[in-house]
Amino acid sequence: MNNNETVVDVKNLKLYFPVYQGIFGNVVNHVKAVDDISFSIKRGEIFSLVGESGCGKTTVAHSILGLIHKTSGSIKLSVGKWKESSIEWENLSYSEKRELRKQIQVVFQDPYSSLNPRMSIQRILEEPFLIHKICSKQERIKRIIKLLKDVGLSTEYLNRYPHEFSGGQRQRIGIARALATEPELIIADEPVSALDVSIQAQIINLLQDLRSSFNQTLLFISHDLAVVRHIADRLAVMYLGKIVESGTETQIFDSPSHPYTSLLLQSIPVPGKGRRNRNITISEDKNKIAAERGCSFFERCPLRTDNCLDRHPPLQDIGDGHLVSCYNVQK
Repeated sequence: MNNNETVVDVKNLKLYFPVYQGIFGNVVNHVKAVDDISFSIKRGEIFSLVGESGCGKTTVAHSILGLIHKTSGSIKLSVGKWKESSIEWENLSYSEKRELRKQIQVVFQDPYSSLNPRMSIQRILEEPFLIHKICSKQERIKRIIKLLKDVGLSTEYLNRYPHEFSGGQRQRIGIARALATEPELIIADEPVSALDVSIQAQIINLLQDLRSSFNQTLLFISHDLAVVRHIADRLAVMYLGKIVESGTETQIFDSPSHPYTSLLLQSIPVPGKGRRNRNITISEDKNKIAAERGCSFFERCPLRTDNCLDRHPPLQDIGDGHLVSCYNVQK
C-alpha cells in the first residue's frame, strides 16, 4: 500500500457560525470557528491538530465526520470504494453516506459518557455490526472476541457493564468499538485528556500499535503537546481558527518557528524542574479587531510589529514542508 496517498485533503476550509441579536433574530456578526485552513493527511500516518481549547480543532473534526455543514472550502476523502476518486459529503446519497461512515470512525474524549450504561460490553461492540449489517451472528461473536484481544482486554468482560470498568478500560472499549467496522480513518478527539498520566501512556501505545498492525490513518486531536510528541508523525498548531504552523514532529518540537508554538513548548513542565522558562508569559488579551484585519496572535505576540496589523500572514514553506504563518519567523 502506498503511504503517500492522501486520505483527507482539506482546502481553504471555513466554518462560520452566525451571531443573532434582537427580537427578529438579525445576524449581526459571525464567529469564525475555522477560518481558511488547509492540510492533508497521508495514508497510514498519525496527524495531529494541536491548540488551546476553543481554537477550532474539534470543529474541524466534526466537519471531516460530516456532522457540520462547512461555510466554504472543500474536504475530500479517499477511503473505501472511493480510494481512487476522492469524494465530499455533500455529493453523496444517503446510502453512500452510510457506506462512508463505515470507513471513518471516532474515539470520543470522555470514556465515562461515550458508552451506553444500559448496554453490556458485548452489546456495545455488537452494535456497529448490526447497524452496518456486517456478517452473521456467529461471525460477530468471533470478531467481538478478537476486538477485545486487540485492545488488551479479556473476553470475561463481555457480559459486564461500563460502570464496572476504569476510565482506561472504558477508553479501550471505545477504541474497540471504533475498530469494529475496520475503518481506514479514525478520528481521536482528546482521547486521553480525561485519564491519569500513567493510563494516557497505555492508550497512546495502544493507538500506535493498532496503527502498525492495521496500517490505519489517525487524526489525533489534543491540547497537550507533551502527549502529541509521543504519537504524531506530522502536526498542525491552531490558534483562533487558523493554522499558524505545521510540519513533522521533529520540525515543530526541535525547531519551532512561530512565537505561539514556541510559547506553548516552553510552557510544558519538565519533570523535577517545572516549566523550562518561568519568565514566559502570554497575554490573555485576545484582540478581536486585530484578529479581523491582521495576525490573530498580534495582541499576545512578544515579537509583534506594526506590519502584523496589515493582514494575516500566509502559511509559507521555510524548508522541507515546514509551514509557518508569521512575518517574524524565528530561526
